[in-house]
Amino acid sequence: MNAIALEALRTLKHQHEELNPDSPWVFLNEYGEKLRGHRDWFEPALKESDVRDCSWHCNRHTFASRLVMAGVDLRTVGELLGHRTPGVTWRYSHLAPSHQQQAVDRLVPAGVRRTQKSVSATRTATG
Repeated sequence: MNAIALEALRTLKHQHEELNPDSPWVFLNEYGEKLRGHRDWFEPALKESDVRDCSWHCNRHTFASRLVMAGVDLRTVGELLGHRTPGVTWRYSHLAPSHQQQAVDRLVPAGVRRTQKSVSATRTATG
């Protein structure tokens, strides 16, 4: 867990102490009781925010993809997700077209500028 996530958990715990100061749980419902699972809050949040075609499982794909695009190696990503094989991790790691473009741009010598035409052709080819 990184420092930002840890601080968010501390903040939530402090906010929920008003509902139930004796609770060891960070995530509480409106009655000060622990949440039973993500369905208690994730699905209602999606519905309220009108987010479609998203499931709890999408978070794992996003986590893997962002780690890989940040330069984390696939073995570490797989270990963090609990995958048994590299192939599963590879399927979870979706690269954004802009990330792919940046990878190809590393082949361009410093100081050489791309034309708008070459950028459009590359983006069309990568989707």
